[in-house]
Amino acid sequence: AAVTYLLALIAGLSVATVLGGSLLTAGAFGALSWSRRGAVAATWRDGWAALMAPAALRHRIWVAATAAVSILLFAALFAHTLKTDSLGNLNAGFETVWADWSQHLSTASSFAVAHNVPAQNPLFSGQDLRYPYLPDFQSATLMILGASPAVALALPGVVLSVCIVLLIAALAARLGAGWGAGVLTAAICLVGGGLGFTGILADSCLHHGFSAAQCTWSGLAAHPGDIPAIVAGTLHDLPGLIAAQPRAYDGLLTSSAMQPLPNQQWYTPLFAWWLPQRSILYGFSGALVVLILVIGAVRSTRRGWESFALAGVVLGLMPLIHIHTLIAMAIVCAVLAVRWRHRGWLVTLAVTAAIAGPRLATLIGGPHGAVVDGNVFPTIEPGWMYLTSAPPRAALSAVSLAGGVGGLLRALLTPQYWAFWIENTGVAVPLCVVVAAAAAGAALPGRAGAAARRVTALFPRDVLHVGLAFVVVFAVANVVVFQSWDWDNTKLLAYWYLGAALLISTLVVRWWRRWWRGVAAAAIASTVLLTGILVLLRFLPWTPAGDAIGGPYTAATTADATLAAQVAAVTPANAVFLTEGKPNDPVLTLAGRTAVMGYYGWLWSYGTDFGSRPQDVRTMLEGCPTLSRAACPVFGLLRTYRVDYVEIDNRLGDAGILDSRVGVSWWSSQGFPVVARSDQITVYDVRAR
Repeated sequence: AAVTYLLALIAGLSVATVLGGSLLTAGAFGALSWSRRGAVAATWRDGWAALMAPAALRHRIWVAATAAVSILLFAALFAHTLKTDSLGNLNAGFETVWADWSQHLSTASSFAVAHNVPAQNPLFSGQDLRYPYLPDFQSATLMILGASPAVALALPGVVLSVCIVLLIAALAARLGAGWGAGVLTAAICLVGGGLGFTGILADSCLHHGFSAAQCTWSGLAAHPGDIPAIVAGTLHDLPGLIAAQPRAYDGLLTSSAMQPLPNQQWYTPLFAWWLPQRSILYGFSGALVVLILVIGAVRSTRRGWESFALAGVVLGLMPLIHIHTLIAMAIVCAVLAVRWRHRGWLVTLAVTAAIAGPRLATLIGGPHGAVVDGNVFPTIEPGWMYLTSAPPRAALSAVSLAGGVGGLLRALLTPQYWAFWIENTGVAVPLCVVVAAAAAGAALPGRAGAAARRVTALFPRDVLHVGLAFVVVFAVANVVVFQSWDWDNTKLLAYWYLGAALLISTLVVRWWRRWWRGVAAAAIASTVLLTGILVLLRFLPWTPAGDAIGGPYTAATTADATLAAQVAAVTPANAVFLTEGKPNDPVLTLAGRTAVMGYYGWLWSYGTDFGSRPQDVRTMLEGCPTLSRAACPVFGLLRTYRVDYVEIDNRLGDAGILDSRVGVSWWSSQGFPVVARSDQITVYDVRAR
């Protein structure tokens, strides 16, 4: 995709440049392989022989089973992300997909339909596109080749999700934990959560007819004689509630009053990240590739410069793919470089800096929000979101950073902090703290050192090193917030969770074979898996419609598609449109045109410095029903923002993100030519203003 983008800068985006980018990439790697064909052939031959050896039969079965289950699971899930129904409406099967993929569809359409190269921001006219756009550009190349928008967005997700599962399992195997631990690690990364599953026990108890007081732990302790009846009644109603769940027990898209636990912020990753947030799939798979490359290079008897250089290429592209991945991997690689000393790390650093440098300079030098809009970043927030009230945040500086570290240390001494993380992620944080403390104390003499060494002996050395490197990411994300919306730090915490999942899975697999340790292993796994499994069951085909997906969520109607086709046919590709800022506006999502200002929530979370633009957009949309044309500010603002077309939606009941009513009658009375129309939307040509 990156090579195709470079070709598109020269010759435009077309079938020829899309195919040319793939051929050039394949040719370059083919030439490199041919230049080292002896070593390459030996590597493939030895690897195949090792895989097909009789002793590797169990490993082959594990790999085949993991691949087969992953393909079936993700093909089924991504088939419900976006699809067209019998009436021609484009629907999303998940609410989070509807919310996030509208933005991705807008960006991809801006490339594929409007040929937005070099990339300009389709949601904020006149600004370079600073959002990591390479994943959406790749989907645009599939659209150029004839794929529908639904397929173009979903297909890479299926492929990358399967790759991520296999890469996680391969990473665990290479670190010495084994393939089984790797599969469990992947499962935790996909559906891991906290203690939200306890909410269904309370709901089942209430459903059976017991009082709210009886259905609490304190109520059980106060009336121990009622325990047998309460337990029996709860278990009796539990299967029915699992089949028809009354709420989301991970807290996703649930009001705080309906969440089973206070302050739930860690949602099931599969539905909070992996399905809706396309960029993290590219970033996470790239991070796993980097880890496997450098592990192989560090262990190799050769110098391994090529592996370190290729790792640098992957990391260097991350500012265009997923910036949080670059932040996380910079931390992890710095820690591992201290542990695994090798001059190849300098190669990785040099290549990464050469490729990522220009883009990073643009991002660092660009706007980082505005104080008046409350979206300045990065900021300091000790303990992340463990406080239920809005925590104070300070702009990043040496003084505030030191204060943030001190604030985190103080938070570690409070029960609220530990309650928050245990409720949200189960045993993950306590286990990481214990392992980190043991690693730090392993060199101590006496009983303390001996106890610490017994803990560290539970893990292969490489698992320990990699797991603790990711724990450092957790510490950083508990001090610094890297985006306007503090919840977006989960994009960093997802990497800590990989390290935590490695440690949890290694321990569970090691303890599983002894009965008393097996009980402990099952309890440990339950604290991180049961909530996610419960949420996943909610999406099974036999779940009642009202309790399942909750959709479909309409991304675009047939009328929207017809309108977008009209707009694409009669308006210039680089035209600027005044719109109402809806997430699924067809002029943006399907016609790929540029808006004066798109959906405010996305732009705010990206740290956009709005200036007076929201107020100006509101003024233009409302019109001047009580003013003369000479006194009306609309026409001057249209010139200021170089607006070519105005989209007016007559559904006045939907105030939209701008919280304003649209002057439908005023706009229809101005005599501007109509270039496209649907039942609700009219598009006016205002170029002759």
